[in-house]
Amino acid sequence: MKKNFTFSKKHLFWTLGIILILTLLNFGIGIWLKSSFPNFIKERNDTPYSIHFEDLNYSFLTQKLTIKNVTVFPKEEELKNLNIDFTANIEELKITGVDFIKLLRKKELFASTIYLRHPEIIYFKTEKSDSVVKETLFHSSIEIENLKIEDANFKYFAQDRKTLLSQVEDLDVELSGIDLNEKTLDKKFPFSYSTFDIECTNFFYQLNPSQKVQAKNLKANNDLFKVQNFEISMVDTKKSIRNIDPSTYRLLPDVEAPEIRFHGLDWGFTKKDNFFFKAKKLSLDSVSTYIPENRNFVSEEKLEWGNLIPFYLEIDQIIVANSKLEVQNALSVQNLNVEIFGIKDNIKDPTQIQKVVMDQPLLTAYSGMHSQKKISKKNKTFIDHFVLKEFETKNAEFHLKKKGVKVSEVLAKGIYVNLKEINIDSKSIENKIPFTYGFIKASARSMVYHPNNVYDLLSKNIVFTNGNLSLNNFEMKPKISRRQFVQSLKKEKDYYSIQVKDVNMHSIDFGFHGNDFYLKSPQINLTAIDADIFRSKIPPDDTSKKHLYSKLLREIPFILEVKKLNIKNSSLVYEEETEKSKGAGKLTFSNFNATIDNVYSGYKRKSLPDVKLDITTTFMKESKLNVVWTFNSMNRNEKFNIKGNLRNFDASKMNPFIKPYLHATADGVLDYVQFNFTGNDSNANGNFGIKYKNLKMKLYNPETGKERKVLNLIGNLALKSNSREEIKEVEIETVERKQDRSFFNFLWLCVQQGLKQSVLVI
Repeated sequence: MKKNFTFSKKHLFWTLGIILILTLLNFGIGIWLKSSFPNFIKERNDTPYSIHFEDLNYSFLTQKLTIKNVTVFPKEEELKNLNIDFTANIEELKITGVDFIKLLRKKELFASTIYLRHPEIIYFKTEKSDSVVKETLFHSSIEIENLKIEDANFKYFAQDRKTLLSQVEDLDVELSGIDLNEKTLDKKFPFSYSTFDIECTNFFYQLNPSQKVQAKNLKANNDLFKVQNFEISMVDTKKSIRNIDPSTYRLLPDVEAPEIRFHGLDWGFTKKDNFFFKAKKLSLDSVSTYIPENRNFVSEEKLEWGNLIPFYLEIDQIIVANSKLEVQNALSVQNLNVEIFGIKDNIKDPTQIQKVVMDQPLLTAYSGMHSQKKISKKNKTFIDHFVLKEFETKNAEFHLKKKGVKVSEVLAKGIYVNLKEINIDSKSIENKIPFTYGFIKASARSMVYHPNNVYDLLSKNIVFTNGNLSLNNFEMKPKISRRQFVQSLKKEKDYYSIQVKDVNMHSIDFGFHGNDFYLKSPQINLTAIDADIFRSKIPPDDTSKKHLYSKLLREIPFILEVKKLNIKNSSLVYEEETEKSKGAGKLTFSNFNATIDNVYSGYKRKSLPDVKLDITTTFMKESKLNVVWTFNSMNRNEKFNIKGNLRNFDASKMNPFIKPYLHATADGVLDYVQFNFTGNDSNANGNFGIKYKNLKMKLYNPETGKERKVLNLIGNLALKSNSREEIKEVEIETVERKQDRSFFNFLWLCVQQGLKQSVLVI
């Protein structure tokens, strides 16, 4: 059985002795360190900086070294050769876990943790880096495992030592698993670590002479990077930066972000000293991005864009929610919700992005705004290469409007866009459309266009898929009544109301050849057109020259190529009223079908195939009309040929139109009418033939409008009421074109001349 331990005087003396020895040892080591530590620093410090302190305390029992009021500043003889010119004041420096034996024997500081409280560090930008690499042994004399910095302030000044370039306030840093050795010392980041935790309340950085970056409440660790109130903005004003030379630096958009979050971080430097940045997820909410119009400044210098991302980058997902983008006087995007997947850039290979998805954005583009002249593309060198596998926009809404005007010129709703295999490189960037793609599908539920105060253009179910376009229920719809339209006119003009049930364009090819826009399609189909054209002859005539269609096609200012245009199952009504007419006279064309070949513009062309129109329709609801019309857009005499025939026509239905011009009316049946006219911009002639029965005519005085009874009696006696089943054919006298009238008026004059020569006795 063990005896109970009793604490004797002997034990007490031994305990007190040990405590006294340790106290004296601790006190002695402290005195020794106070006298020898400055020499240790002086002997081992072969850096260009001097290190001083005011007070030093060491506890042998806790292995804690405390140094107060440490100052670091450049040595006077090294001022001209500094790679980094800085000064530092540290209120308190604590080193725990100090290996006293190594410190005593080898004069090397080995510790577990170094703690800096309230350091004030000021950097000054140097003129140039020293090209001579100076080796130092100072790092081999200090080795720590953990670093803690509390309440630090950092400032970085320009060479003038007055202009602030960067500032960090209230910085807290904690690094664990630090490794500082000869291999790491030569790296851009001169040590490695296993974990880190960084926080600061305010951050500022001068990007360039015109822009700054600032943020608050920055927090970062191995998994998370979070910053609040992030902002990229102009230093002084957003109004004018016209004097900036873009060959010196690149301007970024103005950005405001309440919070930015990175998750799953991994960043640092590779063995070859190349920076890399990886993240699982980047989240941004309520971001506001603003691009001033005057960013498009002019420079005669060649602008080298360089790599947009000059380091290895890999981000699995970016989420931007409830944000907005504005390009001054050009574009506004509200409700911007974007998800970006699979971003990867390793500098040498193209930047790869797997998918970008936008959900329900509200886009507004502004028309009629004139921005400054952009940098000539000849002065730009773009060396980046971007590949986006897929881009998708869901349920977007688009407005085109003038700045300050509430009503949109164009409004499209329910927009869906899907693009695949998008490519942007040094070649594509030179084009008007600066990218290429392998597949496109775009659709809109509805679209409204307000071209002026008279008409609206509307359409539904617009779908464009890889060159094929279809839309339903297209309308050219008047906003005002006929009476309001006529009252607003200073000169006579047509009033239109048009509806098209279906529009289909096949294999559309469009884009730019250099600066020249082109639009090509082998076939366009228009189905069930319902068109009404009204003209009042009450307003004064428009005496300006009316060009023929050959000239209008020839002078289209872009490349247009439509091989075949088909019009099916349509109807056309032309109405005309005069001061004396009771209501408007009507010409109706129902069951209208037409095939139009070779609708080409003459832009930059020397020759073109003939335009040919082959038309079949029912005229005035009962008579079959066939017309073939040909012309060549490149013929500057505007030569044309039009021929056709009409069967079983009630002549009285034309009275509202022939009476104002021929001062005559007709009654009877025209069994068959044929015509073949050839003309140009000045005149026309050709053949006219007619077969009729029971035909009677009445002539009227052009001045009074009264019936010319005697002349009618004589004329109808001379007129054979029947053509005896024979076609009465004449070669019409030359008809002069009225230059202020349309082609159809010219055609009507030719028909009138045929009627005069074959039927009328005047």
